[in-house]
Amino acid sequence: MRFRPEVDYYEVLQVHPHASAEMVRKAYRTLMGEMGGHPDLGGDEDRAKLINEAYSVLGDPDVRRAYDQARARMTPRGWNGGLGTGWPGSGRPASPGSSAAGRGPGGELEQWSAVVTKVLFSAIVVVVGMMIARLIKSPAVDLADMVATIVVLFRIWQQTGGGR
Repeated sequence: MRFRPEVDYYEVLQVHPHASAEMVRKAYRTLMGEMGGHPDLGGDEDRAKLINEAYSVLGDPDVRRAYDQARARMTPRGWNGGLGTGWPGSGRPASPGSSAAGRGPGGELEQWSAVVTKVLFSAIVVVVGMMIARLIKSPAVDLADMVATIVVLFRIWQQTGGGR
């Protein structure tokens, strides 16, 4: 099977580069059937050919491996990207015209959303801790509240991807 490494088949099928064969198959069927990509369902014939080409490459593990290696060789030196989909873990930014740019998993909007969520949860935990400390005027409870607040904040930041 011949493939074109300059074409991002992952973006065509809208799947992550580490997606399983089952996910690739589901994406293909969704695009061709439910989304009306098939020409018999009113879809564009050229788009359907590209979707079929992408599925024939990504659906075969050996061809997919060769395709991934060819894409890796095309990556400019000193840059971790390549032909990108912007999915987290792929080390690739979203292509300027792609549907993943600025939104979707790993997009700038999602990163800002995660930061805002962390800040809001942190503020709620601090306020609740301060209210409890005010209600109970014991120095031991104040110290316990402070430690509990720090532990809860640490867990919140850790669960929402505090390493970003």
